[in-house]
Amino acid sequence: MDAIIDEWQRDTDLVSPEIYREYLRDGDTRSLVSLEKLESGFERVIREIAETDIVDAPAVWSVYNMGYVVKTRESLFSIDLVHRRAVELADKLDFALITHNHGDHCSSELYSALNKAGKTVISNFLDNYGATGKGAKNPVGGGFVVGEKIFKIKDVEISTSLVDHNKYLLDFTTAFEIRVGNWKLYHSGDCGIADKLKTRWGRPDVWTFFPGCGINVADAVKKINPRKLVFGHMWELNHLSGRLNARLIKSAIEKAKSVNANVHLAFWGDRVDV
Repeated sequence: MDAIIDEWQRDTDLVSPEIYREYLRDGDTRSLVSLEKLESGFERVIREIAETDIVDAPAVWSVYNMGYVVKTRESLFSIDLVHRRAVELADKLDFALITHNHGDHCSSELYSALNKAGKTVISNFLDNYGATGKGAKNPVGGGFVVGEKIFKIKDVEISTSLVDHNKYLLDFTTAFEIRVGNWKLYHSGDCGIADKLKTRWGRPDVWTFFPGCGINVADAVKKINPRKLVFGHMWELNHLSGRLNARLIKSAIEKAKSVNANVHLAFWGDRVDV
């Protein structure tokens, strides 16, 4: 695993935030490995979504940063989906979840497309009137929520709660606990303080986790005790000094393993083995 982490570090070191933002504008990978992985990873997700039939537990794909797409027997939805081509999934998604109001977690283009199509977008900062009016696709309606609430969309139950991004942005992030039958996924966005982390439905099968923003990894993981811990937010390219880099990732892995966590890394385009 160390060799893979080091390889990704070398490749992403070549992509400055300026180059990444230029790529977002023109789609040119400039033959940089990391940007080519972003493109090929998205193609893989699109292909596998179409090819995958769900008969038991949902399928989860890592797209980029803390962005995931989840397919169940009855639905397809995203969490914090951000990618240059994210809007290509708008027609396929039944709804979307967004943890907080930062550009590396929210695609304004995707949100606008979903809202216009009358699909629910659950967040703590966006109006979602498109999901309540004529042509609305989901009976749950608009998804604006601040605090604790339970939503039910098709075969998916969603429980929301607020967590702290850091010691300045208190209650800034919505953590999503997702239940499909007996299977549970927890996504806590950029939570940097473990105090408010909690689950309504017990031990999650998968926790998509950011071991950054100063969070005490061992304490957080011991508190939630997931069956599988999946690190995200690795090498977010619009950051530079704030990137979760190789040194920090390796340190977080050791801290998580110190409390017997089953740790996995979600690279762009990977299907998370649930």
